[in-house]
Amino acid sequence: MISQENKALTVGELSNILKACFENPAFSDLTVYGEVYSLRTGGKFSYLDLGDQGKNQTSSPVLRCAFSSFYGQDYGLNDVKVGDVIQIRGSLSYYPHGSSITLWGKELTILKNQLGTNLLKKQKTLEKLEKLGYLNEDRKRKIPVYCKTVAILTAKDGAAYQDILKTLHDRFPCSSVLYPITVQGASAAGSIVKAIEKANLMPFDALILGRGGGSKTDLSCFDDEKVALAIATCKIPVITCIGHTIDTAIADRVSDAKAITPTEGASLINPSLEDINERRKELSESLASLYSSKLQDKALALDSYRNRLEAFCPLKRLESEKKRITDYQNRLLSLFTMSLNKEKTAIISLTSLLNNALTTIVNHKKASYNEYVARLNAFDPSVLMNKGYAVILKDGKKVKSAMELNSNMKVEITFPDGRKEAIIK
Repeated sequence: MISQENKALTVGELSNILKACFENPAFSDLTVYGEVYSLRTGGKFSYLDLGDQGKNQTSSPVLRCAFSSFYGQDYGLNDVKVGDVIQIRGSLSYYPHGSSITLWGKELTILKNQLGTNLLKKQKTLEKLEKLGYLNEDRKRKIPVYCKTVAILTAKDGAAYQDILKTLHDRFPCSSVLYPITVQGASAAGSIVKAIEKANLMPFDALILGRGGGSKTDLSCFDDEKVALAIATCKIPVITCIGHTIDTAIADRVSDAKAITPTEGASLINPSLEDINERRKELSESLASLYSSKLQDKALALDSYRNRLEAFCPLKRLESEKKRITDYQNRLLSLFTMSLNKEKTAIISLTSLLNNALTTIVNHKKASYNEYVARLNAFDPSVLMNKGYAVILKDGKKVKSAMELNSNMKVEITFPDGRKEAIIK
């Protein structure tokens, strides 16, 4: 059984307890000072992040501060810059949503210290470099794709040197020379300038200047005017890798290339072996594709030339003419056959028409003949005689009237079966 002291709390219950703790009067009026890590002003609320002065900003505690402009106050925020050390008086609040702690400022005071002086000095140095044209991006040189020799300016025993060597080892081979420098402190700027001057006497392809990160105080030597001028006037392309992201050092502004870490800076020297192999593979595939394409083009051209030669070959032309003559013969035979069939069809048609006409004529003539025969038969004496009639002839002529006969006149009477003479009474 869970005891009362060890009772489990919900997230909401724990948030309410924390909120009640921060509502204690002890947190309603606090004064805190520190370095401004970031600043965002404008609108109804302004926010800034406050941390310990001179500490590494990536690992030191950060307090979120807020100011409200509902009452028309600006708290002097327009005069605050990132890197200033300020003092804020206000009250702490805990917000369950997001579990965030915020210091709501009532008063703000800028503390005059060396850091503010350094910020002003940095601004003046940038203005001078701007007038000299050293901040112009167009003047920056490209790092050679393949470097043979590289100068490395960093602490001899620092982790940055080992990171650079390890990265260069995994890339296209190049030789390197270390120029040891002091990377922080009062003597750091002079040490960097002397190392750049020595390296500048040698035919290096690139120069890497870097260190492993640190606070603004640790990195102040990279904002030095002499260091900036040495980098800007160096005849060797310079890569800076100071190892910070909060602020941009002047050395980064005048260098030809900048990186956040020494490892990233070294990766700008030569392609990696993996990239080279990948590029080799791409080029090999491209070459194979190009070779295949060219081979196909040549094969097509060869076929074209072969076809053209064959087209102009005498035997080919003879075959073509022979084929053409054969085609003409076939066409002529076809036309003759068509014409013959057409004439045959016409003859058959005409024959049919002639037969029909002849049959018609014959039938017509037969009908006429039969009609004439019928008419002749109708007037044939033998027909009449067969009916009992006889023909009387006198002197061989047919007697047509009784008036032609006289008494005692001799006549011939023709019967179907013969003739008899008679005398008229």
